[in-house]
Amino acid sequence: MKRNSFGVVSAAALILLAGCGSEPAANGQAPDGQTTAPATTSEATYTLTEVATGFDFPWAMAFLPEGGFLVSERDGFVSYVAPDETSGTRLGGTPDTLVAGQGGYLGLALHPEFETNRLVYLAYSKGTQASNSTALMRARLSDDNLSFEDAEDIYVAETKRATSAHYGGRILFLPDDTMLLSLGDGFRYMEAAQSPENTHGTIVRLTLDGDIPDDNPYADGEGGLPEVYSYGHRNVQGLAYDAATGTIYEHEHGPKGGDEINILEPGLNYGWPAITYGVNYDGSIITTQTEAPGMEQPIVKWVPSIAPSGMVFYTGDVYPEWKGDLLVSALAGSKVQRVDLENGRVKGEHAYFEDERMRFRDIEQGPDGYLYLLVDEPGAPIMRIEPN
Repeated sequence: MKRNSFGVVSAAALILLAGCGSEPAANGQAPDGQTTAPATTSEATYTLTEVATGFDFPWAMAFLPEGGFLVSERDGFVSYVAPDETSGTRLGGTPDTLVAGQGGYLGLALHPEFETNRLVYLAYSKGTQASNSTALMRARLSDDNLSFEDAEDIYVAETKRATSAHYGGRILFLPDDTMLLSLGDGFRYMEAAQSPENTHGTIVRLTLDGDIPDDNPYADGEGGLPEVYSYGHRNVQGLAYDAATGTIYEHEHGPKGGDEINILEPGLNYGWPAITYGVNYDGSIITTQTEAPGMEQPIVKWVPSIAPSGMVFYTGDVYPEWKGDLLVSALAGSKVQRVDLENGRVKGEHAYFEDERMRFRDIEQGPDGYLYLLVDEPGAPIMRIEPN
C-alpha cells in the first residue's frame, strides 16, 4: 500500500526551522547566538510504502539476518514478521512489564554476533506503579523466531520512581564490545538528573553481559554510579553512531520546547534541568538559564518541540543525498527531520512527510539500505521510505 509522494518544500515553508546560519563547532559546543539550524532544500521526492501492519504502539525493530524482523510493542509484546509477510506473530517467553503511561516494551536490538549466538536485548519498564525503573533483558531467540529462551535481566536501573513516564529505553552498541542504554528522569524527579550518583536522567554504559566497563567515568564509584556514562538528560530516545569518526549522537525530549541533539562524551553534564531552552507544559519557567559553565550545549535544538523519538545515522546508498546525515523521527512534529551534516558540522535541516499527520515512533536503517518508520498508534503500520 502506497502513501502520498512528497517533494521537498521550500525553506520559507519550514516555519519550525527558521534560524540563523551559524555552524555549531565539531566538538558539539554551540557558538554564541545559535538558534536552530537553517532550512535546506532539495529536488528529491519520497514515498511511504506500508510493509506490515497490526502492531500496538510499536517502539523499535530489529532486522534478522535470515530475513524478516522483530518489533517491540509498548503494550507488552514482541512480534516476528517473516520475510514477505505483512503481519506479525507474537513471541512467547517475554518478560512481565509495567504497561502504564509511557511504560512497557521499549528498545530492541540484536547482539552484534547474533548470527552465531542468536541473542536479543529488550529494554522495558519493570516493577509496580509505586516502584519501577528501566530494565534490560537478554534472551536467546528460538530457531523458529517465535520465542525467547533463557531470558534474564542483565541490568535494572537501581534508582526507582513512582511514575510511569520518561523511561528512555534506547540501546546502542559500540565497537569496543560495550553498549549504551538511555534512562529517563522519571518526569517528577528531574532535579535528580543533575547528579551522576543516581540513574535518573542518565545514559549508562555496560558490557554485553551487563557488567560495568572498567573505563567508565565513575567505574570506581567515586563521584557517581559506576554504570553512569553521562548525566543531565531529560528523556533520551535517540542514539546513533558514526563509525567513521567515532561520534555518538543522542537526542532527547525537552519539556515545552527545548528538544535537542547532543554529541555524547563520557562524564559530561548535559544540563537538564539547570539549563534548558524549554518551559513547563503550563508555561511556567523551569529556569532562566540556557547555558552554564560545565554544562554542554546542543548542536541542534527545537523550539517549539517536535518530540524526537528515534534517530539513525544513515550509511546506505538508497538515498544518496542523505548519506552521512542524521534522520530523526518525530511524534508531536509528525514528520521525519533530516539533519544535514557536513564534516561533522550541522549544515541545515529539512522536514519530510508532515502532510501524513502520523506520529513516527522510530526510524531504522534496514540491511537493504532502506529506512523504515514505526507509527505510534494501535494497530499501527510499519512504513518504508522509497525514493521516487
